[in-house]
Amino acid sequence: MKLRNLLIIIVCVLCFTTKAQTISDASFGKGLINFVAKDSTFSMKFAPRIQARFNSQWDYDGDSYGDAAQNFSLRRARLKFSGFAYTTKLKYKVELGLSNRDVSGASEFNRNTPRIILDAVVMWNFFQNFELWAGQTKLPGNVERVVSSANLQLI
Repeated sequence: MKLRNLLIIIVCVLCFTTKAQTISDASFGKGLINFVAKDSTFSMKFAPRIQARFNSQWDYDGDSYGDAAQNFSLRRARLKFSGFAYTTKLKYKVELGLSNRDVSGASEFNRNTPRIILDAVVMWNFFQNFELWAGQTKLPGNVERVVSSANLQLI
């Protein structure tokens, strides 16, 4: 009798699934973390990426190799956040560059401040296909966006 009741309880528990806690698996090219609030008022996609470079040079005199010189550098280290807030019509995108190459470029005209913020933009879809953008970003269809370093596999 106890075994029968236990089997019925196990079958009932296994038949019901919980839908409130949905975890999205990370897949290549879709970001590391994809989060949507339970009431769909907020979403965030977090997509970090690192692009490293290793150089090795040898002196060659025709018969043998001489001393080797190696160099390792981080070309790009970026954090990208995107999603929507309050409604799907209000989207945001923030991209931060953290490597020396991304931060460099400070000049006397901007008081030698580093360029850590690469993109920071808010997009509001106020009517059908019309969007109002505010912030700093690459232009849609520009060469910077079309030929992105995020799509590189080898240098």
